[in-house]
Amino acid sequence: MRPKTRLTPYLFAVCALAFALLAAGCGGATTTTTPTLPAATDTAAGDALGTSATSTAPAAPDASGYPVPLTEGEAAAAYPAEGEAALPAESYPAPAAEETFLEPRFRIDQPVSATATTITGQAPPNLTLAVLDVTYNGAALGQGQSDANGAFSIPVSGLIAGNRIGLAIGALPEGMDLVQTAETYFPHRGEGFQNLPNVGVFYDTTLVQP
Repeated sequence: MRPKTRLTPYLFAVCALAFALLAAGCGGATTTTTPTLPAATDTAAGDALGTSATSTAPAAPDASGYPVPLTEGEAAAAYPAEGEAALPAESYPAPAAEETFLEPRFRIDQPVSATATTITGQAPPNLTLAVLDVTYNGAALGQGQSDANGAFSIPVSGLIAGNRIGLAIGALPEGMDLVQTAETYFPHRGEGFQNLPNVGVFYDTTLVQP
């Protein structure tokens, strides 16, 4: 007859081992805690680095202001200093130079009609004058001369309503070149003065009316 074996202690040990393995695998039997580090201090940090880590706040900026205030007994220098003139106030932009006009000025009597056959007006005396069509690139319309008083009456033809006509110097005065003529008669220019490159210098201009 097989002897009875007492299994109770072994069974208990196996169950206990299985339970322990199950608990370890699931992590249910372990409580996790987060380690807390002690607060670092400036002294400890300094000791770790081998130097003193005493914290010093930056110095506040000097609030005395600029410029440096005068000390007692000092006085600000007057401007301008005694015996000196103050600098003149300059305007910007600089004012334009005043234009100079001389009489008699070049003038075409207005209005000028497209049906007119004579252009009258005023210019410096004893000048050869030409009436040109400014719109048509300076086409000649007539030529004449101012008298000793500067009055002129020049016969013309081919006036076109809406075109601009101009009064020019038709011949250089005796003893003058082109530059001298321009410098001499520029101050006598009229209100309709135009200097058009490749066309001409017109000392007065006006529109031809219908």
